[in-house]
Amino acid sequence: MHVALLFIVPVAALTVALAVRSRRKRTAALAAQWGAFQQHRSYGQGQVLQVTRVYQHGRRGSKAVVTWCDNGRQQDAWFWNWHVPAGAYLLVNASSGYGTHSHNPNVLYVQPGQVRAWVPGQAARAAQCLSR
Repeated sequence: MHVALLFIVPVAALTVALAVRSRRKRTAALAAQWGAFQQHRSYGQGQVLQVTRVYQHGRRGSKAVVTWCDNGRQQDAWFWNWHVPAGAYLLVNASSGYGTHSHNPNVLYVQPGQVRAWVPGQAARAAQCLSR
């Protein structure tokens, strides 16, 4: 019984240590992505939005609700040829138009070339954690 504990305890400790190290590396990588995103933002070539909710993935893109970071306004959006992840932050140069399927007069249409930079939503949280 004691011999088994001599084996199990170090293995468990090593497993926990590797998991913590892996989480720290991932947090640092996400924080670095956030820093690069903020640098792109400082060039002034677009506006920042966050994908609040994705409500449809189609063969030709995604329908989502986005929130503009500068004013908190929400808007429906269509992302051509991209299954955009919920929570992601995007720097975009896109325009709004009439949504023929939803009859919404103010749908943001985002072509792939109009996304200047993007990061997963976890990147902002990771940068916040490291700055504490």
